[in-house]
Amino acid sequence: MLKMIRERAADALLRPELLCGEANFRTLAEAIACAVFISHGERLHYVNHAAETITGYAREELLSMTFWDLVHPDCRELVSNRGGVRQGDAEQHAVKILTKNGDERWLDISTTMIEFDGMLASVVSAFDVTERKHAEENVQLLAVTDPLTGLGNYRRLTEALDAEVKRTGRTERPFAILLLDLDQLKKINDRYGHLIGSQALCRLADVLRVFCRAIDTAARYGGDEFAVILPETTAAAARLVASRIRSRLAMDSLQPPLSVSIGVAVYPQDGETIEALLRTADRELYGMKPV
Repeated sequence: MLKMIRERAADALLRPELLCGEANFRTLAEAIACAVFISHGERLHYVNHAAETITGYAREELLSMTFWDLVHPDCRELVSNRGGVRQGDAEQHAVKILTKNGDERWLDISTTMIEFDGMLASVVSAFDVTERKHAEENVQLLAVTDPLTGLGNYRRLTEALDAEVKRTGRTERPFAILLLDLDQLKKINDRYGHLIGSQALCRLADVLRVFCRAIDTAARYGGDEFAVILPETTAAAARLVASRIRSRLAMDSLQPPLSVSIGVAVYPQDGETIEALLRTADRELYGMKPV
């Protein structure tokens, strides 16, 4: 019900002829939770109290700015590509802004052209949807996250592999994949219990985080099976990473001691499809497994 009231109030702001005068427009604009930004040309000409609350700027500060000044750099290309809006039409989309103290906020905005103070003006009405956006992002993150280790899951792995194949097609730069299998997990479970077995998987995941760059992707895609995708990495560099992972895990003072078998493959030289690449790495991995 509250959402419907807000939408109707915003619709009235975008259709000032319904308000029978500018005074009524200003009265409504100051009363609602919807932020209002009105521009003559580039400069903001009018903002309401909600605009101050959402942005953290005082009204006087906002009136020395443009709405564009508020838009987060990540969203500026998207906003500029939308072009202008004609009088009588309304355009809706989400945009990320930076508040005065540097916080990121997501706004659901509607833009149209109206006559204001005797001049044609651009009016933006905006609802703060940051909490909803964060909830959506959390749902999306959970969908690609392994709940035990916090690494990516099989879906995240396949998405990253697809992206790397496409990137290599554009740049002709190879990428490497490490397939890892935690050795003797069944024996660990049988001897120490499944809680210790789960902790062993998390210990390996923590080591992978240490050696992953920001551009790398680490994932757990099976019970004791992990993978690391290393963009723009040669076979020699990938084997060096594998060696460091083994050494770091062996240095872990926690019990039980852990070891890991690792297979390495590089795209496209070790397989021109994802399936072929994984088979190559898998063969090397199982050739290294302890008997």
